[in-house]
Amino acid sequence: MNPKTLISLSDGVISNPLRRLAAPASFELRQGEAIALIGPNGSGKSTLLEMIRGGFYLREGSLHLDLSGDSYSAIRVVKFDNAYSTTETQYYYQQRWQAFEREASPLAGELLEEGESEWRRQLFSMLDIEPLLGREIISLSSGELRRFSIARALLRRPDVLILESPFIGLDPATRQALCSLLEQVMHSLGVSIVMSLTDIERIPPMVTHIYLMDGGRISRKMTAGEVPVMKDNGHFDVQAGNLFCEAPAFGKVVEMRGVNIGYGERLLFSNFDWTVHCGEKWNVTGPNGSGKSTLLSLVNADNPRAYSLDITLFDRRRGTGESIWDIKRHIGYLSSEMHSSFREDIPVLEIVRSGFDYGCHAGDDCLMQWLKLFGAEHLAHRSYLTLSSGEQRYVLLVRAFVKDPDLLILDEPFQGLDPALRHRAAAVIEAFCSRKNKTLIFVTHYPDEIPGVVTDTLRL
Repeated sequence: MNPKTLISLSDGVISNPLRRLAAPASFELRQGEAIALIGPNGSGKSTLLEMIRGGFYLREGSLHLDLSGDSYSAIRVVKFDNAYSTTETQYYYQQRWQAFEREASPLAGELLEEGESEWRRQLFSMLDIEPLLGREIISLSSGELRRFSIARALLRRPDVLILESPFIGLDPATRQALCSLLEQVMHSLGVSIVMSLTDIERIPPMVTHIYLMDGGRISRKMTAGEVPVMKDNGHFDVQAGNLFCEAPAFGKVVEMRGVNIGYGERLLFSNFDWTVHCGEKWNVTGPNGSGKSTLLSLVNADNPRAYSLDITLFDRRRGTGESIWDIKRHIGYLSSEMHSSFREDIPVLEIVRSGFDYGCHAGDDCLMQWLKLFGAEHLAHRSYLTLSSGEQRYVLLVRAFVKDPDLLILDEPFQGLDPALRHRAAAVIEAFCSRKNKTLIFVTHYPDEIPGVVTDTLRL
């Protein structure tokens, strides 16, 4: 007996011309399957996922759902592009570091109270949720938020779980735990899974079937064993020209002495020392929740606690009269918190322009040079909010470079990027680092993403 077909999309074409795929799409999910939808950034994965849950009106074709309840309850979707906005108010940049905002944020445990108790206990154990229950949502790291969001979606025991890029931002141990959980969800609860991925080389073992997407077109349904191996040579020869210049010869770009920082009873740093000399290239690594984002917030002048700590940036002690803009003019920065906070419905060109310091003006020709360096000039006049999450991340990466900073801080910059974009971005980072006195702080959970120029490692 064939498993029941839960979702069947046949030659679907949506009415919205701004999101419409290049060709009619067909998709089938049967009970007990785990399907990976794989394609490069901008290939149409997010649009298709919205189509199969009934989020778009179909101009052509048909969608049939055979579920145990209404589609809202029976299909649970977990996205990670704006995870902090689970609170009563919209998330804004720097909100995590404001004490009064943390106090007003709900506790993780308050949002995880529903569901059958034994299943909830199993979920919490598998995803290591217990340590998060007494903490404010706004205080969770990006990796911790992913575990929280997945647990919250699974509490209702849906028929179908849709995950957009579920493994981004997770350390190796948590990725393995999530794979184990998803296998248990499939086999014990009969929940079928659909996930989107950008990298065919990182397909998790529980996946049974695959659809490939490219250019708004979807392939036939394949078993995991049928998928062709697609190796990228990983070589990009970028021509940076005069976009990158030599940086000033600071002595110590970052110096922290005896730093203590914690929240409530949770201590992140105790008598912590760290020095980054001018021109050094660092990798900062550690499990989810180890304090990587907090550390970077101190360097990037986002965390007000820096004023009470013994921190020197660019040879100047914090709290000696400098403004945050005196610091930020030296820094190019990208993080998950920044990505979550950018919700402006404006052209990509304006998003990139905002990377310059206040009072500085950059013409369109200059901005187009930067977009061309990254191979993203075709996005220049697109509205930022119409881009896929990976494309948004890539645009914010361009934004981090545009003022040719002295210090580049990249917190998981390749998160959600397909292999081609990762390789191109890596080549630009290498070109940046080749200039004298340029300093780099780079965070990733994937060792193969660490730039070859990195010579120092800080493990938290």
